[in-house]
Amino acid sequence: RFVFTKARQYFEEFGGNPAELKLFINDYNLESWWDGNAKLKSLIKWIEIWEADGQTKIDGIGTQMHVSYILNEEDQKKQEQSIVEMFNLLAQSGKLVKISELDMGIVENAFGAGIAASAVTEEMHHKMAEFYTFIVSKYFEIIPAAQQYGITQWCITDAPADSGWRGGEPVGLWDANYSRKHTYA
Repeated sequence: RFVFTKARQYFEEFGGNPAELKLFINDYNLESWWDGNAKLKSLIKWIEIWEADGQTKIDGIGTQMHVSYILNEEDQKKQEQSIVEMFNLLAQSGKLVKISELDMGIVENAFGAGIAASAVTEEMHHKMAEFYTFIVSKYFEIIPAAQQYGITQWCITDAPADSGWRGGEPVGLWDANYSRKHTYA
């Protein structure tokens, strides 16, 4: 909480308008279906504790959604339910909500290795596009308009094989040659 107080102080000291400053806490796995969204529930509780001092103010929560479409339908449904729960919890927090790092790979089963971009079939591309549509539509459906702070796509193109982030995976809205994929739509 000290960081938030100091950020506001320094922003104003260096000529910023405090009324325009929006400070977010940003974390990953807030849609974690394997633990019933426990990480997000804990984060929301910590925000309440930090703000109870009357000085700390956190304007929003950013969710880093580094997700994968899961070809195992049962696991995919669990993931989708958890995303809905995440958005419900974020909406209930009253904070601004930003999807700060959205990207998507594809796996056979939950926690499995990512499927290489070169092995993704037309059907898989459609499933990924449908999952993007699901995430974005649920964001706009569940998060009240006054709390919506935006969505940022993490990867422009699919990752090169030697990338440090999801190497060789189909994580972009464009392929490695900058051709639009189904996920772009």
